[in-house]
Parts: sequence; C-alpha cells; structure tokens
Amino acid sequence: MKRIVWCFLVLVLIFPLFYRLLNPGIHNIQDSMQYFRVYEMGKCFSDGQFPCRWVPDLGYGFGYPLFLYYSPAPYYLGVFIHSLGFQYIDTIKVLFILGFIVSALAMYELCRYLFKNELAAVTAAVLYSYAPVRAVQVYVRGSMGEFLSFIFFPWLFLFSYKIIKDHDRWSIIWLGLSAAGLLLTHNLMSLAFFPILGLWSLFWMYESRNVMAIKKLLVGVFIGIGLSAFFVIPLVFERQYVHLETLVGGYFDYRQHFVDLFQLFISNHWGYGSSQLGPGDDLSLSVGQIHWFLWVVALILAFINRKKRKQISLMIFVMSGVELLTLFLMHEKSSFIWKLVPGMSIFQFPWRFLVTSNFLLSFLAVSGITLMGKKTQLMVIIITLVGLYILHGSFFRPQKWMTITDNDLLHGEDFIKQQTSSIFDYLPMSSILPPNYPAKKIPEIMSGKAQVVSYFKGSDWQSGKISVISNSVNVRVPIFDFPGMVVVVDGKEISHNHIDCSGQAYCFGQISFKIPQGEHSFSVRLEKTWPRRWGDIISLVTLVGLGLVIIKSKIAYET
Repeated sequence: MKRIVWCFLVLVLIFPLFYRLLNPGIHNIQDSMQYFRVYEMGKCFSDGQFPCRWVPDLGYGFGYPLFLYYSPAPYYLGVFIHSLGFQYIDTIKVLFILGFIVSALAMYELCRYLFKNELAAVTAAVLYSYAPVRAVQVYVRGSMGEFLSFIFFPWLFLFSYKIIKDHDRWSIIWLGLSAAGLLLTHNLMSLAFFPILGLWSLFWMYESRNVMAIKKLLVGVFIGIGLSAFFVIPLVFERQYVHLETLVGGYFDYRQHFVDLFQLFISNHWGYGSSQLGPGDDLSLSVGQIHWFLWVVALILAFINRKKRKQISLMIFVMSGVELLTLFLMHEKSSFIWKLVPGMSIFQFPWRFLVTSNFLLSFLAVSGITLMGKKTQLMVIIITLVGLYILHGSFFRPQKWMTITDNDLLHGEDFIKQQTSSIFDYLPMSSILPPNYPAKKIPEIMSGKAQVVSYFKGSDWQSGKISVISNSVNVRVPIFDFPGMVVVVDGKEISHNHIDCSGQAYCFGQISFKIPQGEHSFSVRLEKTWPRRWGDIISLVTLVGLGLVIIKSKIAYET
C-alpha cells in the first residue's frame, strides 16, 4: 500500500475524536478565551502591529502585554484561518481538528521511518491520539497551545534522528523549524520536552558513534531559537514587568495537583471538572491503561531480545528510564525535585507532564510491537485499536454544545467577561490591583480645564487632540503604563508617570502627563525595548539567512 493510503487510514481511525467539532456552534471549555485571543490578535494585524505584543481589550479595556508572555503561534495561525472566512469560534474548532490530524500524521511518519513498519506506524498514530489527556485538552480544559504542542514532538525526534543516523542536512533546517514551532506554541512544553530530545539525541550519537553530529544538532537548535527570538528574548528578560504571582499561587500551586498511582494507571474516570488536592479530581489524569500495559510488554520483549535486537532494545530501556522520571514528576514523592529545581513551580500542574508521557508511552508501546512476530503483531494491533475505542472513545465529546455565533460572544456581558477573565495574570506592575471598572471612553482631565476634541484608540497606541483652557492640565489616558510606553505631545516626546490617583481609592497604573494651555495633539504608543528590538532583529536575520541558504542550496542542486 502507498503511504497516502496509510495516512488516509490514520485519518479514518482518528475521525471519531473530532467529528463533533464539525457542528455549528462551539463546545464549552474551561479556557473560553481561546477565540477571544484570536480576535485580539486580529486587531494587532489590522493595525499593523507585528509581532503582536499588546492587545487593546484585555484588562477591562486598559490593554495588556499578552503576547509578550503567552505563546502566540496558535493565534497567528488562527488569524489566517479566520481570514479564510471562518468565524472566530469556528477557527478554534479548526485549530483543534488540525491538531488531531497533523500530530497523528507526524507520529505515523516518525514510526514509519524508524521501524519500516506501516501498520505499527498507524498504531502509533492512533495510540498518540486516543490518550485521555488529549480528550481533556480539547473537551475539558480547552488548552490550545498545549494540545498543538503534540505536533512537534514526533518531528523533533525524527529530524534529530535523521541528522545523526543519515547525515541529512535538510533535516537541520526542519529541526530548527520544529524547535521554533514548539517554542512559539507552548513555552512550558518546550522546557519539558527539550531535555527529552537531548537524551534521545545523545543515545543515537552514542549508538552511531557520531559525536560530531552535535554540531549539526546545535545549528538546528540555534535556528529554532533564532526564529522564535522575537518572543523568547523578551519573555526571558521582561518577566519582571508583570504580575506572575497568581500563576503559581492559590489554585495554581503545584502542591495541590499531584497524581496518585491509582489515577495514573488504574482509573478510567472521566469528568468535566478540575483537579484538586487529594484523589477527588473530576477529570481524567490517566496515562491510558493500554498505553502503559503495552509499555510493560515492550520492556519484557526488549529484555528477551536484548542480544538479537540490541539497538532497539537498548533504546526502549533508555527511553523507559526517561518515562519513569516523567511519571515520577507527577507523583507527590517528587515534591523534593519541585522544590529543588528553580522555576519548576511555573508548570503549575504536575499532571501537565502527561503530555510528554503520552508521547513517550505511545512511541515505546509501538517499539515493543515491532519486536513481535508478524502474526502476533497483527493480533495485538487489532486488540489495541478496538480497546482504545472502547476505553477512551467516549471521552472525546463535549459536555455541552452551544449553538451560538461570534456576535453572541463579542458583545455585551460575554465580551466584558472575556476582558476581565484572569485579569491578574500578566497584569503590568504599574497597576497594584486589577481595575474594577472598564476603561474610560476618552482620556480623563485630572486637574485644570480642558476639552478632548478627538480621540482614537488602536491596538498598542492611543492619540487625539486636546484644547487646554487653564494654564495646564493633567491628562490620564485609559491604558496601563508599561516599559516601552512613550508619550508624544505636538511631535515631541515628554515625560509621563502612572501614579496620579487624585484621591481615588484605587490606582491602576494608567499613564498620565501634563499639557500646557492651548491646542495640542498627543499620542501614546508602545515602542520596543532592547529585548524586543534585538529579538525582532535576530528573528529577521535568521529568517532571511535561512531563506538565502535554501535558495542557494536549490540553485546548487539544479545546476
């Protein structure tokens, strides 16, 4: 059978996981801001703000540096899908469907290439897709970036393998693109997966006696970092400018979300709730019974075949060690690691490592299947496919379906709900407390007498004209102060502050400045700090350089 037929078989087998998303409307999810983020990203695009960093409507309309800190790639793609004529709510469904399809085909391609076994590769794709964590991401949590990160794990394994084993130069570029894709899709999953990728690469360099491949691997990694530098560099160097305490405190304290062994391996409980301290979590936190059972079988077969099939057996042992560590990080006994390693608390939920665990278990399970005889393989594969559908197929459905449109969600109370959702996350440090009222429609005259003649608001800028009657006035504009914010009056940059509360009970860090008597034009805009500027430059240089290398290679090939 041709590869396209096998790929079509993969699509047929995973179709039950997402066909309900083809209905009009949208399903309820815990992170209901997904479509709103696409909406805000679209405002950046229409306003010429690229890369998008500041969005105008969040923070109760005072604006937010959302995409300085929140991985932007899914929403860049979302804007493109929306431009094809899809509603915002349909755009989110398309992204989820693409996530299912592309990640399954990526897993198929990885296992097809490594094991030269099409049927086993199809099984790997299905195992990868039917894991309970995938259903939780789409139908419960709505964790778009985390879900789409599944696309890149197989590609990163495949291209690093090709670089080491096959000396494939084009895979260096593909490795870089995949690394950039993961960094821009979900930064936490990048932190979780890159150490695994490093161990995978070290294993194959050792097995191939090809230590020099590390140079090519590093080039690929640097390409990935370079392409994503516009996001990564500001993320690293500007974290101190926003409130992050709510991301690791309260409900998001990792100590409340460890998983016990029964939940990981035995329970097949399904729910649409949330996790909590203790075993009473109302959502699936299982690695998948079939997944771990086939992993154990793989270990047994690897031990039996350790001399006859030495390389693949050793690979199973090494990657099983990585999987054991991944599982251990989800259990309360690993709390000493969470305390010891700086920054671990930002993962929030230990069960977030179900994501990388699913990839490893699916890969290891199929690695074991390839050690079986052909007749046994076929029988095990059939039982596996049927068992996955019976055990987990019912998970992939929404709790509630809402037959609504964009118009329903982007107006009135629903719009306000989106503006104020998780309002403390990434709140600029200039604001001690999140605002408890919506941003004013026009700038406020805090002292003196003046009239706002005109006022315009963009994605990361505000401008207008003011007629000042008194000797001077103090003007406060409805936007948070933030590093890079610049105030210009009559073409000249002036100083500003964010501490003018004028006796009010709360001060939300809005920009204020003084204007003398007369007619004046003003503008407030977000400019680039050195991390943003250098991040943009590095990404642009990397992109141009990569393009030149591809063009040069193509010309050399044709001649």
